[in-house]
Amino acid sequence: MESETTSVAPPAHERVLARRIERHRRQAARCRRLAQRIERRIAVLSTVRLVAFAVAALFGWAAYYDDLPLVYGPVAAAGLLAFLAAVYLHRTPHERLPRVTALVRLHDEGAARLAGEWDALPDDGARYLDPGVPHTRELQVFGRGSLYQLVCRAALPWARDRLAARLHAPLSAAEVESAQSAARELARTSAFCRRLHAEGRIVELSGRQLGAFVAWAEAEATASTDAAFARTCRRVAFIAVPLTWACIVASASFGLASPWRIALGLQLLFHLATTTRLGRLYTELVDRDEARPFVGLRRMFQRVERRRFHGPRLQALRDALVSSGARPSARLTALETITDSLAVRFNPLSALLANGLFLWEAFWVGRLVDWRTRHGAHVRPDLETLAELEVLASVAGFAADTAGAGFTWPTLDADARPVFSGTALGHPLFPVDRRRTNDFTLEAGGRLTLVTGSNMAGKSSFLRTVGVNAILAQAGAPVCAASLTLVPCRLSTSIQITDAPEQGLSRFYAEVKRIRRILDDCAAAEADPGLPPRLYLVDEMLSGTNSRERNLASLSVARRLLAHGRSFGLVTTHDLSLVALENHFPDRVTTCHFTDRFDGEALHFDYRLRPGVATTTNALDVLRLEGIEVDPALLS
Repeated sequence: MESETTSVAPPAHERVLARRIERHRRQAARCRRLAQRIERRIAVLSTVRLVAFAVAALFGWAAYYDDLPLVYGPVAAAGLLAFLAAVYLHRTPHERLPRVTALVRLHDEGAARLAGEWDALPDDGARYLDPGVPHTRELQVFGRGSLYQLVCRAALPWARDRLAARLHAPLSAAEVESAQSAARELARTSAFCRRLHAEGRIVELSGRQLGAFVAWAEAEATASTDAAFARTCRRVAFIAVPLTWACIVASASFGLASPWRIALGLQLLFHLATTTRLGRLYTELVDRDEARPFVGLRRMFQRVERRRFHGPRLQALRDALVSSGARPSARLTALETITDSLAVRFNPLSALLANGLFLWEAFWVGRLVDWRTRHGAHVRPDLETLAELEVLASVAGFAADTAGAGFTWPTLDADARPVFSGTALGHPLFPVDRRRTNDFTLEAGGRLTLVTGSNMAGKSSFLRTVGVNAILAQAGAPVCAASLTLVPCRLSTSIQITDAPEQGLSRFYAEVKRIRRILDDCAAAEADPGLPPRLYLVDEMLSGTNSRERNLASLSVARRLLAHGRSFGLVTTHDLSLVALENHFPDRVTTCHFTDRFDGEALHFDYRLRPGVATTTNALDVLRLEGIEVDPALLS
């Protein structure tokens, strides 16, 4: 049954969100000031480094040119020491600045998200809208001002994909319980979550880049003839380089000119003969931004590896990273060393010297092949584990931001009766000062709630309120309610249907096809107990045709919906004749309504869900408000 209680979001909820918004803004301002101090320090160190280098160079030249090392030498040495000290001290602020800048962005986004400033958020998830899943658009799951924007704080593209998948297709009850437990634990460590997201924003990887890296890592290195060739070249380098340097030392010791020239010449010829084939194994990894930024993720892995978790889900995720031999951060550190060393290829002079003297490329490509053989298979599972942690951290951030502001953790129970029961149920995307909440219950499957009411009274918004909270609950996230218990279910919706001229469909025909799909979904759930039941939400059923045929068709559709004993839902209508269903199915159809009041100058709505059938209409009042008078003769 439906409760008669409704309320405006309490002032306490407004104060809680206002404090959270202000806290985010204060933290963003603090981080900005810190970033400015770091920038000034970097500028000072850069100036010191330049001046110190100039002093060391000038006085070193003077000491050599004037043959006065005791006069100018100490000054040159002091300049050199100052230069080295500036280089060393420059590293810390240079590494710290992008992290502080990322925290500024995170806090700015946090304030914007709570304030409903959706345009200030970088990702609206519109790319995840699926025409085959209409409720993703009708319930604002993706797009500007959507559930995705409300929840998502993740930086990794695979984490965003995972979150979108959960909003598309619900988790099972067991998965929801596990995800909730992990997110609750993370919500108590908001600083860890923010820093994890900040590290991801520094890297700013695209899905294409991650895909390219994984494809490279999973290539069959051991079976590749090029890989075998690289290992052979490295073995040659291990033998040739010591022999070449032995010739150089011998030539210098005994005044011989030929041996070292022959040895270096042979090494250079060897490099020229092998570099094209060796280059195929690493140039895509080094010279383009296809995958190389992935090495920056080592700091994200380090934060997870160093963190102690208590819940079984988080412990299992951490163990998956640290129990496979070398830790991901160590593997990526080794990879970064290899790729940095191979980047010498793009400095021709350095490459000539390094390869002529040390066969540099042959040595490091051999190491790269070994790295891929030993660690390549771990890249995908490591990345998937990190993405899952970021999804949980996103949900935890959402929970931390909304705690005490009218949100709670729901209960998902396959045996729950009623099948849907919520108290103080509100729409999470509505501003808190305009949010209205209602209690609502659906007792069991095979039940239908018929919602009547006048225009703008709140029927469609209430349908969306039920739908979006069902989505959040089954994604493992908090819901906008004082309490919510529901059975696992799938959504089928028909809300604000428009014509589809590209398909040659009128609005009425498009709506009929949607209702046909809802009936098929309910029939499939009825036929297969392994499928979850359907929660259907139908707004203004068949409103695109004449009243007589709409009445007959709506009654027929409603009867067919009620024939499916596992599914349940809500239907809104202006057609008061449809309430005859309650007389035919008194135990399975419940009516409730929203109402309004017209004082002669304005319409007033309280958005209160009441039992029974609506007793007011307002279409003529709306016309009068716009100066369109109805001929009194037509009303008689």
